[in-house]
Amino acid sequence: MTKFSICLLLVVLAIASTQADGDRRPCAGRCTGHPLSSGKSVCIRNKATNVCTRLPACRLREKNCVRRDNGLEPIRETCITRCRNIPGSSGVGQCATRLRPRPQSDSKRVRECQRRVCHDDKNAGCWRDQQGACILQTRCEAQRRNCVRNPLNQWVRASQWSCKGNVVGGGIRRCRTRPIIIKD
Repeated sequence: MTKFSICLLLVVLAIASTQADGDRRPCAGRCTGHPLSSGKSVCIRNKATNVCTRLPACRLREKNCVRRDNGLEPIRETCITRCRNIPGSSGVGQCATRLRPRPQSDSKRVRECQRRVCHDDKNAGCWRDQQGACILQTRCEAQRRNCVRNPLNQWVRASQWSCKGNVVGGGIRRCRTRPIIIKD
């Protein structure tokens, strides 16, 4: 190749690279002037260190735009109440505890209950609860389902007539009730 063709090739490559940079999607919502003082703050939590950062929402958009351009996963915000100990609209500090702690489940008790040995007779029978719902299920199915149900609303045996029209695997239906017969 001649020197002229090499120079021409370099010029074409330079023009193509500058146009490729211009094709990249610009980041929307840059923080300039007024949006900083508008007040909407977000909270970011580092789970490993339990350190929270409060910053304006537009700053988070900017950071996520840069991360997106670099092929990184975006930063996710957490509940703003986790940053309630950090004064002002921006700053870093220890995360506050959750306002409403997650309810503690009796998962160990439930697992043990569901693992109990059950001698199933393989015959589905009619079972009802205190709310008037009926289901066709085996004794073991009823025992396992009662592990997670309210103690005041357990499945108990009912007459087969109450489940008339139900099918095994058909789900829960309202129990049939006997009509009131008035004798003269």
